[in-house]
Amino acid sequence: MMTNKKRLFVCGLLIAIVVGLLPYTQARAAGSMVVDSFEGPVTQNEINSFKTYIQTVEPVVWPNTGSMQGEYAQGASGENIKAMGLMYEITGDTAILDRMIYFCDVLLSQRNDKLPAPYGQRTVWTNTKAPVWPGNNSGTASADSANGDPVGHLAYCAKLILQTPSIWNTTVPVSDTYGYGATYKQRAATFLTEADYVVNQFILPSLLDLSRGNKYYFSTQSPYMSGGIMPWNQQMMISYGLQNLAAAHATLGDNASLAAQYDSIVQTNLNWFFNNDSAKQTYTDSKGSTAYNWGYNPTLLGGEDSNHASLDVAGFYRAYLSGRYGITAAMMMPFANMYADVMMRGPNDFAGRIDGTDGTGHGAPTTYARNGNLFLAALRPDMYYALGNVDLPNNTSTSMATYARFMWVKNQRNQGGGSDTQAPTAPTNLTATAVSSSQINLSWTASTDNVGVTSYEVYRGGTKVGTSTTTSYSDTGLTASTAYSYTVKAKDAAANVSASSNTANTTTLATGGNLALGKTYNASSVWSVAYPASNAFDADVTTRWSAASGSLNNQWVSFDFNAATTYSRVVIKETSFQRVTSYKLQSSNDGTTYTDIAGTTGTTIGASKTISFTPVTSRYLRLYMSTASAVPTINEIEVYNQ
Repeated sequence: MMTNKKRLFVCGLLIAIVVGLLPYTQARAAGSMVVDSFEGPVTQNEINSFKTYIQTVEPVVWPNTGSMQGEYAQGASGENIKAMGLMYEITGDTAILDRMIYFCDVLLSQRNDKLPAPYGQRTVWTNTKAPVWPGNNSGTASADSANGDPVGHLAYCAKLILQTPSIWNTTVPVSDTYGYGATYKQRAATFLTEADYVVNQFILPSLLDLSRGNKYYFSTQSPYMSGGIMPWNQQMMISYGLQNLAAAHATLGDNASLAAQYDSIVQTNLNWFFNNDSAKQTYTDSKGSTAYNWGYNPTLLGGEDSNHASLDVAGFYRAYLSGRYGITAAMMMPFANMYADVMMRGPNDFAGRIDGTDGTGHGAPTTYARNGNLFLAALRPDMYYALGNVDLPNNTSTSMATYARFMWVKNQRNQGGGSDTQAPTAPTNLTATAVSSSQINLSWTASTDNVGVTSYEVYRGGTKVGTSTTTSYSDTGLTASTAYSYTVKAKDAAANVSASSNTANTTTLATGGNLALGKTYNASSVWSVAYPASNAFDADVTTRWSAASGSLNNQWVSFDFNAATTYSRVVIKETSFQRVTSYKLQSSNDGTTYTDIAGTTGTTIGASKTISFTPVTSRYLRLYMSTASAVPTINEIEVYNQ
């Protein structure tokens, strides 16, 4: 059987190869972390064993690695920072936070623009001395999506400090070697500022292409996967950075618009996976449970290898734990079912791929559970002991990541107990939007629970009308021009039900109302996240969609009725800037092949243009702008059948 130390080295080496890096070296620690028992609360002895162990492990610096981004991404130093963060969240022990701060101090000092030559001050492929952690140790510095993890570490540490106001003005016991700030709050401010700097000087302007509605693609400038779709495990790196930055800014309350921008990007890419099966498969496994099957990136719908799947799962689970993106326990459960029912084939026998098959390399079977999957035992308690026994033999571990994730699950089990009696918090920010004469769409902010929310109950006028496993619901079959009132309650696996949300009231549209509201929208390009396609269909002329910089001709904005719909009149409002010089309306039944709608071709649009035509029935409708005098921008599009 592979030893824990050898396993840690091999996993790190494989990860480095995945992201196109050179192998790294890692200082080894003596002794082990111990587990007193798989049941009950996390003990002081367990905490102490972790605290003792982390003092024997040092963060890696140049020249002791061939890839700084690899070392602090999914390599040992980066995984150790995440482990310390988890253990601090469990224990509140500032000695653990202090060691995490020390690691983050060193991490920040190794950034290319801060470190002296020869390892720092190197020109990156951006032709600048960009603020990155290079993926090589000489020559032009490589840098890719792995830089999302160092950003995430700095923001995670800042977030944990900011969530503990009682220590803000206390001097950090760790020496301020690099001048990052004497107090905890000063240190957090530095970490937050420097993490933002990497995002806004490298990740957003150079590494990523977010022109496809904020979905993660590499820019054509990036030499790594130039112009390509980003694999799931690398999406997790970028989102880890952005979601911790958003949470830190939200806690500090200093920049709501920036936090919203980060959240919007993360939400889009989580929705890419969860909202439909265009990027994954959802199926019933051999045990009768719902499971997921996905591939290396969103274009591959199955057979992800076990190495990358572990990284994917850990990333999705982090987003779930954040409580910021409407991910519920029910949405996470198919991951747990996949692992328990499909990949766990027997003692010390784990499939190399998530569909239960085996391959080679990252897809080879293992005799141990890759530690990203340990989180899933909180959702499927029936595999808790099996995973613990195989990954912590003799109740010990020398992997901080494995130990911290197991302690997290142990703590969750203890808090939930065998008889969970704690109800979820009430859903908040419930809104109701009438999208037609017979449909109202509801959305709300997710509840939290000591174990996990599994579903939401929707009430109309005090009567339960449906359930949802997400934070939205569409109430259909309603009467036109009628007022309705809604509340929502959260429910957990133990059938504990929360108090009601706030009440949301709205009135259905009159027959023949605006058919474009509350649909799914798309565009040929967008100027930025502040000007998405949805702005052209939100019944608000103060917002607008705008095409990308330099995109004047052959631009379009479209929406999906979600079903074949008949319409005969479109109102277009080009209120802010009147730039379109030729346009036409087009219909489609598949969202790919569009047909011009007769009688809808024109030149200028202006502040408000009404276009009437012979009724058309289709699922998709788009405004196609052939030419424009400047980058086209549309404030509002309304669609009617009258």
